[in-house]
Amino acid sequence: MSVSKSKNLERKLDNFAKEAKNELNNVCESSLWESLGFVFFDQLEDSEKIAKANFYYGQLQIINEIRFSI
Repeated sequence: MSVSKSKNLERKLDNFAKEAKNELNNVCESSLWESLGFVFFDQLEDSEKIAKANFYYGQLQIINEIRFSI
């Protein structure tokens, strides 16, 4: 992969990660999920919030896996 494509991919992954973290902070109403992980989501009262939090946490996991493999 060329350097420019690699940097472009890294920038896109950073944008996806920022969006996912912002959504998680909004859903969880704090950033405690960062230290507690998905266990924090069980404390949410609304099943829709739990589903949304799991979705964005899964996105972050995928982003980390992609970063590890490149």
